[in-house]
Amino acid sequence: MQKIQRSKVSSNNFKKILSMFLNDKLAFISIIFLILIIIIAVFGPSLTSASFTKMNLRLRNLAPFSFEHDIMYFFGADALGRSMIARLIVATQNTMFIAATAVFFSMTLGGILGLVSGYFGGKIGNIIMRLADIIMSFPSLLLAVIVLYMFDPSLLNLVIVLAFTRMPIYMRTARAEVLEIRERLFVSAAISMGASHFRIIFKHIAPLTIPTLITIATLDFAFVMLGESALSFLGVGIQPPEVTWGLMVAQGRNYLQIAWWLAFFPGLMIMLVALSLNLLSSWLRIVLDPIQRWRLEDIGEKNE
Repeated sequence: MQKIQRSKVSSNNFKKILSMFLNDKLAFISIIFLILIIIIAVFGPSLTSASFTKMNLRLRNLAPFSFEHDIMYFFGADALGRSMIARLIVATQNTMFIAATAVFFSMTLGGILGLVSGYFGGKIGNIIMRLADIIMSFPSLLLAVIVLYMFDPSLLNLVIVLAFTRMPIYMRTARAEVLEIRERLFVSAAISMGASHFRIIFKHIAPLTIPTLITIATLDFAFVMLGESALSFLGVGIQPPEVTWGLMVAQGRNYLQIAWWLAFFPGLMIMLVALSLNLLSSWLRIVLDPIQRWRLEDIGEKNE
């Protein structure tokens, strides 16, 4: 009986969240677009690997929206006659991988440090927060440029730098959440029953901070993606023959007057993904906040 009741409750919650999601048209369009981007990033490069590096000098700076050539050249070709569609697909995988990996590690490490800082406080908490202050005292883009200029601008170094510069956001957020949660009665009850610090932090407190961190990560994903694009544009990001959207914009800026599409399409992809992530983050913030959730619930009831 208990299992049946739990399944009914979970199904009702899922239906409620789904209805709130469908009632927000902008969030619905954003998640559909992001799912499409993820599918392209995962499966696209394996289908277009041959066109990605294939050069055809006769098609140099081929204008887009032409049906005279293969469908892979519908968005035109670059200065070496390579398909813009194939390069955009490969760049999608590289850009999404870098941003997702950097956000995952920054959220995980920053969240853990914030949990420890907020729960224990004292010297440990002060040391962790002073570390966050030191990182935030340097402009993140400038710090990334200096580090990548001194070391090899490889994929691993780029991910490490982006994750390191974004950690303080999660450290401060997790600490602020823990300072409020640790004063609740269930935490005091767990301490009185002899629960270990590890169990209290990761079993009782951490699950309550995860929704907030996920909301921030959704928004931070756009910032990391834009940071990677800026670094690639400055020449200290991913190096050829690999390609990202930012690198494509950097390579196309010299041809803006004669071949605007070389920088326009990757720039458009950056803008659309960043906009979709911002809209999705706004929806998550409303859904996860019981005080503001009534907005979407009221819309659903009116539509019914």
